[in-house]
Amino acid sequence: MTTSTVRHPGEYRWETRLLAVVTMALVCFGIAACFAAGSYVPNWYRAAEPQLSGAAIGGALFLGFAYLDYAHLRRFAAPLYWATVAGLGVIAVVNLLFPGRPGPGVVQELVPYINGSRRWITLGVQVQVSEVARLTMPIFVAAVAAGLGPKIRSLRQGFVPVMWPVALVAALTVIQPNRSMAILLLAGGVAVAFVAGVRLVHLLLVALTAIPVLLVSILTSSEMNERIAAYANPSIDCPSTEQYCESLIGFGHGGVFGVGFGKGTQKLGHLAYGYSDYILSVIGEEWGLMGVLFLLLCFVLFCWMGFRIARTARDPFGMALAGGLTAAIGVSAFLHAGVVTDLLPATGQTLPFVSAGRLALIVTMSATGVIVSVGRRRGRLVRPR
Repeated sequence: MTTSTVRHPGEYRWETRLLAVVTMALVCFGIAACFAAGSYVPNWYRAAEPQLSGAAIGGALFLGFAYLDYAHLRRFAAPLYWATVAGLGVIAVVNLLFPGRPGPGVVQELVPYINGSRRWITLGVQVQVSEVARLTMPIFVAAVAAGLGPKIRSLRQGFVPVMWPVALVAALTVIQPNRSMAILLLAGGVAVAFVAGVRLVHLLLVALTAIPVLLVSILTSSEMNERIAAYANPSIDCPSTEQYCESLIGFGHGGVFGVGFGKGTQKLGHLAYGYSDYILSVIGEEWGLMGVLFLLLCFVLFCWMGFRIARTARDPFGMALAGGLTAAIGVSAFLHAGVVTDLLPATGQTLPFVSAGRLALIVTMSATGVIVSVGRRRGRLVRPR
């Protein structure tokens, strides 16, 4: 089997370099924002320590994945995916056995109940398994889709084999409950399937199936009902309404150029989770419209480069993988921006690369390294398998 190149790899080099530069800019901006968000507490520098270690580990993994031929990921796709499902399964079982309350001591140590949900497994350190699924699930789905060939257009032989792994991970994530992450995982899986060649009419089945399930999940949750009611009627007196208002006050206070780095006031107890769920509001206050536009430009460039890399990938696996990972990061940024500007109900979705969260940063930088790997190998010969 022989394949011919269309263009020389050097012609694509600027895209991967620009993607790497944008990623580093977002990470550095995020570290600074985390320092600022925690600057009002004693030993304020500790607020950014997890972000610094996450950036260091994520940077090493970014380089490792970037220089590794992404084709090697296919052989590890299934073990990584099933290990992730096993972790999500353990969390789901504990949630079903002890709904809405901490379990016995050993169970609480292994699967801690924090802020009304169970999303972590303690393996020396606490690991949010659904965050890991943001990387392992697209790799597995892309590998399955690439192996189907022309069958990908079939409902039974293409759509079902590609989408059931996505549905399984999303369903286990909803049980935690973590609906925003489930939506994000669905978006990533659908993006992989779409880029891989699944027919659009088949993907509409995902919406017809997922929307009723999510609606039932939302309507049976008092917390989600409160968030939606606060979004629909800002005059309601509840914590969610207060957060929407405080977030918008931050943007208004910042104006065009901001009040100055570290000088924001909304983070002083007015805005909950200003270092994660509402970090864009903190940035809007301290850096102003210019800072928000800078971040917007970075994410637009990131998605543009990611989709260009996916469009020109050397094989179907790389195309689906780069497209799905790029879409998941873009959708996450869109959800975060929509919430903090009161365009969407609160979801608890963080801003990729910027919000505090060591594991989230490590996973996102690893995913970007995979995208760069796909980009670096365009135009090269594909060795026969």
